[in-house]
Amino acid sequence: MPSESRGTVLAVLATAQFTVMLATSIVNVALPQIRDGVGLSDSATTWVVNAYGLAFGALLLVGGRAADLLGRRRVLLAGLGAFGVASAVAALATSPGVLIAARAVQGAGAAAVAPAALALAVGLYPPGPARGRALAVWGAVSGAGGAAGVVLGGLLTQAWGWPWIFRTVAIGSFAVLAATAVCVPTAGRAERARFDWAGTAASVLALTALVWGLTTARRSGWTDTWVLAALGAAAVLTVVFWRVERTSASPLVPPRLFAARDVTVGNLLTGLFGSVWIALFFFLPLYQQQVLGEDPLTTGLGQLQPPLPAVRPCVPGRRRTW
Repeated sequence: MPSESRGTVLAVLATAQFTVMLATSIVNVALPQIRDGVGLSDSATTWVVNAYGLAFGALLLVGGRAADLLGRRRVLLAGLGAFGVASAVAALATSPGVLIAARAVQGAGAAAVAPAALALAVGLYPPGPARGRALAVWGAVSGAGGAAGVVLGGLLTQAWGWPWIFRTVAIGSFAVLAATAVCVPTAGRAERARFDWAGTAASVLALTALVWGLTTARRSGWTDTWVLAALGAAAVLTVVFWRVERTSASPLVPPRLFAARDVTVGNLLTGLFGSVWIALFFFLPLYQQQVLGEDPLTTGLGQLQPPLPAVRPCVPGRRRTW
């Protein structure tokens, strides 16, 4: 493939990743307006964020494996379609149930888009400097999506109301879908292997129980029977997942990955960083608007500082300085 064509394909794939990251952060500034618009309680408001994040995180491994087995381009197109339709439904939602369900489907679509797009992007270049530059672009675009989301969310909410944040994401998703159908070729053959249904079920249920337990503990307390049961179930299902992966012929997560110290430490640090990052992006906009009395646009601009460092170190051609 000519370098110009590779650049075009990489731009389309990076835009798909940008859209996923945009949807992750664009709702945070608009949470007070979304809560009042559809009649959410304080505890239910967290699920506007949690439904997306839970579906995204729980199904990310599934999306990556589906891309290997069914074809990366096919899974990417399906994910973008589901993502766009769910965004349009969220824009029209007038009840909490519809909005939260649409956000969950958004997250499921994102879980298909992100790994399929990344796999296609990596496959464009052989190992070496060219692939390193492509991954640097990918990292910069991911950070830029998070930064753009908070600003765009504040701007759209203040100018036209919160439904426009979902309309904008829907329009962007369908535009990327069309560009992918035209510009991104089918890459390689799909693998012939069995899908790890037992591992998928164990991982999804474990994450769901964990998130539900942590979320419910805020309202019911850490000693509540259902909270303890959910957290205990999450622990048991995690052990089940690990045992299934060790015996599966086609595991979602090959156990040999964790034999590498760098991979294990990197995952732990990423998990700790993500737990702080997501909490910050949820509570800080609420504090700025409900306590400090700031408008949505000012709140969005105030959220720019955290994601910008994620963009700067990844700009191609820039040397890192620590």
